[in-house]
Parts: sequence; C-alpha cells; structure tokens
Amino acid sequence: MKEKSFNLFITILYLTSIVAIIYFAYSGFDYYMLEMKDRPHDPLHTLLKPGGLWGHGFGIVGSSFVILLFLYSARKRFLFGLRFGNIRKWLNVHIFFGIIGPLLITLHTAGKLNGLVSISYYSMLAVMFSGIIGRYIYIQIPRDEEGHELALGAVEEKNKNLTEMLVKDFDVPQDVMDEVRRMTNVHFEIEKGQLSAMLQITLDDLKRPIRFWKLKRFIKKRHPKFPPKGIKRIILYSKKKSLLNRRKIFLGAVTNVFHLWHVVHKPFAWIMFAIMFVHVTITVLMGYRWVF
Repeated sequence: MKEKSFNLFITILYLTSIVAIIYFAYSGFDYYMLEMKDRPHDPLHTLLKPGGLWGHGFGIVGSSFVILLFLYSARKRFLFGLRFGNIRKWLNVHIFFGIIGPLLITLHTAGKLNGLVSISYYSMLAVMFSGIIGRYIYIQIPRDEEGHELALGAVEEKNKNLTEMLVKDFDVPQDVMDEVRRMTNVHFEIEKGQLSAMLQITLDDLKRPIRFWKLKRFIKKRHPKFPPKGIKRIILYSKKKSLLNRRKIFLGAVTNVFHLWHVVHKPFAWIMFAIMFVHVTITVLMGYRWVF
C-alpha cells in the first residue's frame, strides 16, 4: 500500500474508532457516573455492565486489539511467516491497537476495578502511556524509508544531499542558505546525560515552529519575488536538515534511552497479558459466551 493511501487508511481507522468510543461513552455517561450499588437498577445495566451485551463486546474487541499488538513483534522477528510490509507501517498499526484497545477495555470495565484484574488494567495503561513515550523516542533515531536505523555516516550523507538539493534544485540564494544553516545547526549540550538530551530534544520540538516561521519571514522580506512554492520547499527541506542534525548529535544518547525504555515497557506488557489470559480463561469457564 502506498504511503498516502496507508496514511488515509490509518486516519480513517482512528476517526471511526474514536467517534464510536465517544458515542458509547456519551450514551452511557449517566450510568458510568452512578455508584456501584445503584447500577443494577438502571435500564442500561444489562447493556453496559462488564458482562452485558455492549460491555462484554467492548472487552472482546479491546482484548483482541491488545493481542494483535504482538503482530508488530512477530513482523520484526519474521515469525509466523510475516515478512511483508514496511516496518514503519506495522509500527503505526501497532500504535493504533495500543491506543484503541485500552480505550475499549476501559469501557468494558465500566469503572469496576478490583482484585487481580485491576493489576492487569493498570499495567495496560502503563504499557499504553509508555508506548506513546516510546514512539516519541523511536522517531528521534534516524531511519531509512523501511524503518531501519541509519549509521552516523549515512545520516551525514543524507544531510549533505539535502543541502545540495536546496542549492542546485531550488537555486536558493546564498543569504538564505546562510540563514538555513544557522536555523538548522542549533547548539546542544550533550555532556549532561541521556535524560538531559531528551529534555533538550523536547524543548527543540517546541521551539522549531517559531524558528521556521522566522526563516519564512526572512525569505519573504529579503526576496519578495521568490515563488511561494519554492519557499514551501525550502522550509520543508530545512526542517528535515534540522531534524537530521539534531538526531546526529544525540544518536548515541537516544539509542541508549530507547534500550532503557524497552526494559521498562516489556515487563508491564507481560504482566498485562498474563493476568488478561487468566481473566479471559476464568470468564469462559464460568459460561460467559457473549452473543455466541
């Protein structure tokens, strides 16, 4: 599937899923706000309780999504014959399952959390939020189009190619190139450790839109006749150069943080899966079959 088609597909999945979740959450809002002792007397109880028609369905679909998270790991390791598809696209699907699955399971619980199940639920939330952080760390590591990590030499070569494209393909004036270099070669201090590196990266992400707004204004002021499409391309390539420069500087620190993140992320995932398996097994043995 082409990049644009895939992005449209995943966007539609997110929108459809989130709209559906908001609809069900809004429909049952009054029920979810009731105290546990009052819920059996509410007309929605048979639908929204964890074993109800809707509630049970939320749990089945949500648990299925959580189990499907393993597909990404299987694809990375070529398990079960999974060798097709871009690894970055698999990661995006993995993130979709990792966000929508927990939201559905939250509806399934209806706020009724106690005993062993609560440990699984909070482990699941830890996996979800740590996954969001992990995704942010992941994109700080320079990669090729297939999602594989780039070595330092490849990063420098890619950066050099971007500079050449700006000069040759877009005929960028020298004063604009000087400003591009100034904007994209931001000074960082990397001696303060890995956590400091992540903080600097985050601050740089917050400042970057302002920097490139200033670059755009600089070009328009110095070269008012420069075509808008050309300015747009200069800004786009400058942003890519900025990210490459930053990733090159922090490559070692971010890679170490990413490995540390795996140490934290995986135990919560295994706890979640183990208790979820016990919960589902007991539920089936007790005769809960939903609509089938």
